[in-house]
Amino acid sequence: MRKSLVIVASLVLASACSGDKLTRDDAGNVIKRGNSSIFELKVGDCTKEELKAEATNIGLVPCTEPHTHEAYFSVDYVGDAYPGSATLEVFAEQKCVGAFADYVGVELAQSNYFFTYLYPSVTTWQSKNDRQVMCFVVSRNEMLMASVKGTAS
Repeated sequence: MRKSLVIVASLVLASACSGDKLTRDDAGNVIKRGNSSIFELKVGDCTKEELKAEATNIGLVPCTEPHTHEAYFSVDYVGDAYPGSATLEVFAEQKCVGAFADYVGVELAQSNYFFTYLYPSVTTWQSKNDRQVMCFVVSRNEMLMASVKGTAS
């Protein structure tokens, strides 16, 4: 009885863990949904999760599956001392708005989409040397079923 209980417990644990295993193709595109460190996000990654400022992990999905957010631009803030959230927000907004049309194919003002971003917290700035701002296209009215790259939407 003990042996079968161990095997069942092992199978349950293995299947629970394998469900969260993110898989990327050779080009870096997500081909199997799973969790990723927020610090390993790539331009083109898609998620249906709301972004949280202090998140360390995020569930990613292939962009062919329903999603609401797509990463479209990444830029590092240059500096040694943490500049503060207000400075990072201004920097992020300028960079994200500036890069929106290059990715989507239409200026933000003419788009059906919105944008948001993640930027370093004072904790990640100091503990992980995090300087990255990641910009996301956001669909608030409907789930997306494909990448927005070059759609001019």
